[in-house]
Amino acid sequence: MKAAVLTTLLLSCSLAFAQDAADLAAEPHYHLLLENEQVRVFALTLHPDESALVRLRRSFMTVVLQDGEIIIWDEGKSPIQHFQVHKGQTNFIWLTHEQQATGISGGFRNDRMKDYRNITVEFLDPDIGWFLLNSGTTTGLLTAPGSMFLGGAIVADVLLQPGDTFPSPPKPGAELVIPVSEVDLKSAGGIRIHTSPGDVAWIPHSAAVTNAGREPARFIIVEFQPDKP
Repeated sequence: MKAAVLTTLLLSCSLAFAQDAADLAAEPHYHLLLENEQVRVFALTLHPDESALVRLRRSFMTVVLQDGEIIIWDEGKSPIQHFQVHKGQTNFIWLTHEQQATGISGGFRNDRMKDYRNITVEFLDPDIGWFLLNSGTTTGLLTAPGSMFLGGAIVADVLLQPGDTFPSPPKPGAELVIPVSEVDLKSAGGIRIHTSPGDVAWIPHSAAVTNAGREPARFIIVEFQPDKP
């Protein structure tokens, strides 16, 4: 088992509130994959020359599904700043309680010749990340080896060789699995996860996960912790 280093794309959280920005569920480029008491999970696909303007009221995380380049801008600013992104790149954006009350808005635009795709995870717990960050800090912090603690959740970038096992967390809780490659996983709880990038799987009760396939399996896993520090 190898935990790859998560890279963080620093995005501004000084995004201005905008009446014309849509909720993720109403923006046509976002497809709802999963919704429960912990998260709303969306797949974003932008074909060449497409853009999306969204409003968020919760802290959120994005996982890039393929190498590429994307324009990201704050509402009210010019959409000119390009960002190089890489497959598996994972970014957490923390919203303060004040920002959650008003919402933040911003846009994504794809002006390249191939699609831009990500998985966007909206954390419904308003305190996710609250215990981690210092005053004035707006992005999630990264700790080696390839995991970050959000306060209420732990995120890890995992690479499993065939037959290898990713252990269950010390505190039992639910888990969200976001494939970065084709995966064929088997959990100790009897759940089989055979899926591709662009989909997700929810494990209600945390358990060790084994790569049952013949190829290395890379995935992002979010382990929800029942007790906060």
